Amino acid sequence: MVLFIIAGATRFKHLDKNLAARLRTHLCNYARDTKGFQYAFIQTCHPATRHIYVKNMNGKEKTIVDPATWLWKKKDDGLSQPFKDYQGVPVVNILVKLSELE
Repeated sequence: MVLFIIAGATRFKHLDKNLAARLRTHLCNYARDTKGFQYAFIQTCHPATRHIYVKNMNGKEKTIVDPATWLWKKKDDGLSQPFKDYQGVPVVNILVKLSELE
């Protein structure tokens, strides 16, 4: 089974205490140990979250998408580019194998 993680938050005053990484690791370990999840799939556009899942939890970046280049196919009028003016960081899809976590 795959755990799909769409959001996680840590208060600013706790950022330098490694709490964000520990919370996310605990979440994944709990999902693996109690519910039998084998993988976690994360979509993130924040560099700190990307670092946690890739560097701390040995996740693999599967795709990196720039929303400004997304083309959506519509039934009536061909292609649509709803985020063409987006100037933020890319969206990164990350897969973490939960059996590799401590």
